[in-house]
Amino acid sequence: MQQFERLKSKKEISFVFDKGAGVSSFPIKLFFIKNSLKKRSNVAFTVGKKSLNKAVDRNKTKRLMREVFRLNCLKDGVFLGHSLVFVYLGKEVVPFDSIKKGFLGVVEKFAAKKI
Repeated sequence: MQQFERLKSKKEISFVFDKGAGVSSFPIKLFFIKNSLKKRSNVAFTVGKKSLNKAVDRNKTKRLMREVFRLNCLKDGVFLGHSLVFVYLGKEVVPFDSIKKGFLGVVEKFAAKKI
């Protein structure tokens, strides 16, 4: 990810969940908070263990989410300067198109809420 870094720290992810705002478009929910000091953005992708029991399914879903993010969200520069956590809400593995539709809905709602 070019201008995006992975958000790895449990402390930072918890901070985004606690203090940040959220928008949702099934099957994706986005929690975000503005970074005051950074010009780059931090991104994390999560899938709950209760939602998808098998690790294979969770990893596949995260790979699909990262790919949709890479293809659709890097061009616009909408997310620059924010810490982002994308959460998968579905109870089963869905095709690429469903995840893409959810991501595009989240991007629209984020852009409307940001302004």
